[in-house]
Amino acid sequence: MPSVRLRHPRVAAVAVASLFVMGAAAPALATPHASGRPTAASGHHHAPLPTSYTIPGSKTYPEGIARQQGTPFFYVGSTSDGTIYRGDVHQSATQVFLPGGKDGRTSVAGMKTDRAGRLIVAGGATGKVFVYDTRTRALLHVFDTGRTDTFLNDVALAPNGDAYISDSIHPALWHLTAAELKSKQVQQPLHVGVDLTNSPMVYDDGFNGNGLVVTANGRYVLLADYNDYAFYRVDLHTHQVVPIDLGSAKGVSGDGLLLRGNTLTAVTELDHPEGQISVLKLSHDYTKAELVRTVHGHGMHSPSTAAVDGHDLLIVNFQFQITNPVLPFNVVRVHA
Repeated sequence: MPSVRLRHPRVAAVAVASLFVMGAAAPALATPHASGRPTAASGHHHAPLPTSYTIPGSKTYPEGIARQQGTPFFYVGSTSDGTIYRGDVHQSATQVFLPGGKDGRTSVAGMKTDRAGRLIVAGGATGKVFVYDTRTRALLHVFDTGRTDTFLNDVALAPNGDAYISDSIHPALWHLTAAELKSKQVQQPLHVGVDLTNSPMVYDDGFNGNGLVVTANGRYVLLADYNDYAFYRVDLHTHQVVPIDLGSAKGVSGDGLLLRGNTLTAVTELDHPEGQISVLKLSHDYTKAELVRTVHGHGMHSPSTAAVDGHDLLIVNFQFQITNPVLPFNVVRVHA
């Protein structure tokens, strides 16, 4: 399909205020299973799982995804109007979970579900993070940066229950504490966790901070710089920011990031409309990475990110900036 893709497609933040990006825990990749198959997370072992999940609408442009552990559900958000859809891994169609525009949620990007059953949603150019109860659909919190020069892109959860949010335009790593998420106060300010202004991670025109994950020890955030094909280790105690040495690996970009142990998986569409999944092995201190392999195709159409479902990945086909997207929009299952 034709695309209005620029070399650095994130050059006009305002123009894409309704469009963009996410991270989780990752296995190694292989080819998708041809017919779908049960996974450990599904709880059903007698029927094959769908290989594709459809998302309604011709202008949806879904970006973020969250797989809710202990349930069959996953959540996907629309960058164009803020609608949040819920899917069941056993059914091929998704349904509207929260209508777009409600609570001022006019666009959404990355999202995660935590152990308490909360859905934490990065609100893109709204500068807000929305938190919902997945059981009741009730709005629990709106955390607001109070800024207009911001694009809250992705969400990562720490072992202690804190959440971190990347910003693609403003040089900051935002922070939600577990206490703030548990509080009864709905409207709250969103605070900067790490100021990236004078760090080695330089914010250029366009989209910068993107996919992010928190390491298992809770010490570091690994953050992708989308514009510059770079990754950084952010120390949450000292606020030191260190570039991750990619060695000979070239053209590795991180829209969505997944982390399992020392294996980092990066999903992107940048320069790869057929999709690129890069599997990297990290050093014990997370400052070096070796590219193990890349995966292209397999039903991907300009994907943004992924969530883990058992031994599979659920890949969101964002189709960013594609004027005539492949319809229906969907999430595809890749067997690992």
